[in-house]
Amino acid sequence: MPKSTFYNLNIEKREKIEKAIRNEFGKKSFSKASISNIIEEANIPRGSFYQYFEDKEDAIKYVISNFIEVEKRQMKKILEENNGDIFETAIGIYKYIVDKNSDDQEIILCKNILQTMKDENINVFEEIRLENTNTNNRTLINTANLNIKNDEDIKYIMKIISVVVRAETIEVMSQRKSKEQGLEELKAQIKLLQEGLRDGP
Repeated sequence: MPKSTFYNLNIEKREKIEKAIRNEFGKKSFSKASISNIIEEANIPRGSFYQYFEDKEDAIKYVISNFIEVEKRQMKKILEENNGDIFETAIGIYKYIVDKNSDDQEIILCKNILQTMKDENINVFEEIRLENTNTNNRTLINTANLNIKNDEDIKYIMKIISVVVRAETIEVMSQRKSKEQGLEELKAQIKLLQEGLRDGP
C-alpha cells in the first residue's frame, strides 16, 4: 500500500497519480504495465514514484484495494436490497460490475483487477462474511433458507459464489461471451447451488 508521503499529497495530485495507474492497468496486464508510462502520465519524477510506492505491485494493489472497497460497499447495499439473500446478491453484483464498466478501457481494467484477485485468491464475499461476523451483525446475511450448520458452511458457500461470479464476469470482460449469456449461465449455476446436486436423501 502507499507510503505516508502519498497520503500527504493534496487530493488533486493523489487523484492524478491514481488515474495514471488505473489508465496503465486499464491498457495492460500487471506483468506488462510500466512504471515509466505511469510517471509520464502523472508528470512526476521516477524518484517521487518510489517515495509514494514500494514498486509497481504496490501501486497496482492500491488501485485494487480501492476497487474492492467500492465492491464491498455495493455488495452490502445489494444484500440489504435483497434481504440478505446471497444468491440474488451474486446476480446483482454481476450486473453491477458488467453494467458499470462499459467503455473499453474500464473493461480491461476491471478484467485485469478481477484476474489479479483470482490469482491472489481475494474473495470479496468472504470479506463481507468476516465483517458480518466480527461486528455481530448477522442480519446482513439471511441464513434462514440455507441448508447450513455453522459459520464455516457460510464461508464455503460464499467462496463458491465468489468464484462463480468472478469467472462469469471475466468471461464477459474478455468478450468471450455476451453479458446476457453470462447472466443466463450465472443464473443456471446459482440455481444448482440453491437446489443442490444430490438426488434424494
